[in-house]
Amino acid sequence: IEKRRKKMLKLLQKEVQIWSEKNFGDQPSWIPLLGAVEELGELAHAHVKGAQRIKMEEDHVGNAKDAIGDIIIYLVDYCGRRGFNIEEIIRTTWEEVRRREWKKKS
Repeated sequence: IEKRRKKMLKLLQKEVQIWSEKNFGDQPSWIPLLGAVEELGELAHAHVKGAQRIKMEEDHVGNAKDAIGDIIIYLVDYCGRRGFNIEEIIRTTWEEVRRREWKKKS
């Protein structure tokens, strides 16, 4: 599973890089960063409206999933433009986070 995940993230990062450069050229990394922030707002909007049961004619679950996918793509593009390895970042961060204990022991 670990090898497959690494290959999948590496391939995703390469595909996003090719697609982004083809469509947007040599844009600065702050552009996909702001795209991720905008999509985070859309995710929050979908979640809040769904939790409040407002605008129920909208597909809040579908909108949330779409925003999550867009956030990931924007962050992969940001990392590629900065020369960061997304798989390495996720792995390193997860290794740190998974050791944290948030519940106090009784």
